[in-house]
Amino acid sequence: MHDHTPPLQHRRPCHATSQPRRLVLLIAGGAAFFVSGPLHPTGSDAGDKTEQLHSMLVDSAWYPAHLVALVGFTCVAAGLLALGRDPVIRDRLGRLLPISAAVAVVAALGAVIHLFAATQAGEIEHGGTTPLVAAFMGVETLVNPAWGLMIAALAAAGGLTRALGNRIVLPLGLLGGLAFALATATIAFVDTFDPLFPIAGLAGLWLVTTGVIGLFRRPPQMAEQADQARRPPVTRRDLS
Repeated sequence: MHDHTPPLQHRRPCHATSQPRRLVLLIAGGAAFFVSGPLHPTGSDAGDKTEQLHSMLVDSAWYPAHLVALVGFTCVAAGLLALGRDPVIRDRLGRLLPISAAVAVVAALGAVIHLFAATQAGEIEHGGTTPLVAAFMGVETLVNPAWGLMIAALAAAGGLTRALGNRIVLPLGLLGGLAFALATATIAFVDTFDPLFPIAGLAGLWLVTTGVIGLFRRPPQMAEQADQARRPPVTRRDLS
């Protein structure tokens, strides 16, 4: 009597089939983040910080730019949450992966606040404040810098362990993430680091290249299956 259980090499882990979908989320998120930068209104250099912010909020480019940014932050958050189900990436990145996913989720929620901050342009023009304005400032000076630091940390750890990207593209995420963190943390107070915003776009390029590299990289499970395929098939026999 024979056991017709398929040989081990023919069994395919279910997470291997979903891996491309997870990486596509990172690619889409990175592309949207990169595109949102040039779309963002520049505003006026005249007046104080409040007047400069008001000039951006009333710009017609505010909603398209931040809608694209919202798509980017949301895709990155979904991609990182999905990658948490990959045992190899989870083991290589350790606690950094769930922490990064949590930061990404908060940043995606913050992007919603950012999008609708333009509705408070009148209050800001007259020097007033609202709960939404306060939340907007918190997102700009706290959440967005945390997102940039998260990207930098993922680029470094992911590149060194080859869990995400590699050492060649590592500098894109490291420089882009740090530039975004420093620029957003200080924009409400000084203009000194505003020129770093274009450099922050490198974070988007890192996400895109990391996703593409992952799509063409053979997962360890597939490599193991290829090795097993070269061996004679293994079946179970009932010798009773």
